[in-house]
Amino acid sequence: MEDISFQHVFSRVYNYLREAGVEMASEQCRQMLQLIDDAVAEVGADEGGHRLLENAMNKLPEYFTVPDVQIPAASPPLIRGSIGYNRRG
Repeated sequence: MEDISFQHVFSRVYNYLREAGVEMASEQCRQMLQLIDDAVAEVGADEGGHRLLENAMNKLPEYFTVPDVQIPAASPPLIRGSIGYNRRG
């Protein structure tokens, strides 16, 4: 593998899952290791590390259900207005 080490791929996937709200207990860690192992098996040793990271991230939905993100409504409501650029005088 070039450019990206296996440790880097592990860290990127782990941090992504943690930030997405997935509780990383031992079962989830084993599932993540299986995901990375499957990604390595598909990519092969002759391809670059970037391809491994891409493959692992693309496989995430097959192994984990990431909670939906709830984006709060803008407050106060956004209203289009004019600040007077078109006025002359």
